Amino acid sequence: MTQGGVCCCNIITVSITTIQHNIFKTMQYYNKSLNILMKSPVTDDMIQYLTRITLKVLPNNNHSSNHHYPSPPSSPNELKTFQQQQRLPSLRTFITRLVRYTNVYTPTLLTTVCYLNKLRRILPQDAKGLPSTIHRLFLACLILSAKFHNDSSPLNKHWAKYTDGLFTCEDINLMERQLLNLLNWDLRVSEDDLILDLQFLLEPIREHVMQTEIQIKKRQHSYSHSRVPSPVYHSSPYKTFATQPKIHERDFSIASNLSSTTLVNSRHGSELNLNKRIITPTANSNYNQATPYVAY
Repeated sequence: MTQGGVCCCNIITVSITTIQHNIFKTMQYYNKSLNILMKSPVTDDMIQYLTRITLKVLPNNNHSSNHHYPSPPSSPNELKTFQQQQRLPSLRTFITRLVRYTNVYTPTLLTTVCYLNKLRRILPQDAKGLPSTIHRLFLACLILSAKFHNDSSPLNKHWAKYTDGLFTCEDINLMERQLLNLLNWDLRVSEDDLILDLQFLLEPIREHVMQTEIQIKKRQHSYSHSRVPSPVYHSSPYKTFATQPKIHERDFSIASNLSSTTLVNSRHGSELNLNKRIITPTANSNYNQATPYVAY
């Protein structure tokens, strides 16, 4: 292979490594954001997002929500449907009541988004239903999420009470079985599924986490550069005179021809100072000063 080909291969390898590092760093931010989101309480933004996702499952069903019967129906089933339609709350109000009645955990509530998105991929695009169908879909997804991801959850008769009598226990049993059949009894949800389906809620948290980490690094960098080392003062072991004689330093090395008795003091068993300061008198020196010739 030519030198140009080798350079191209190196550039491609570096580019792939950089891309992999960026992807890994981005996923780290999303994992942190998901952990923060799941530990936070249920907010109005979550309920509004759940409402939008649920309405997207049956987009063509919204036009039939304003349909009213011209007169009360005669059959029992039509009468029941008519009565439900008359007291049917909006989807957002319905979700808000369920959250307030059940005190549902945030992970359980947000996992319903994954089930709703699965239903949107499974159902035909032109699928339609009754005005209460979107309420049924959300309720069934919430019930399955509570039963699958929690050790204990309310019974179906309790869920019927949470709907303020809108659905009976038989209705809930039926919608639960139908949803399990549509999902092929596969209720598993991975962390990647949550990150993908909850990206709208995770994005502001991820931006905040990134900005916080950048600010912490800037503070650490500025703090490390702003520290000034304190001065170290060394005291001289020799006295300072007004008029100092000329001083010459003589260094004795171990390689000299000195005997061992000269290097080691046999009387005290300690080493002598090999750096002696020898004072040589000069012409201007005062010999009457009591200054020793050799100082150790």
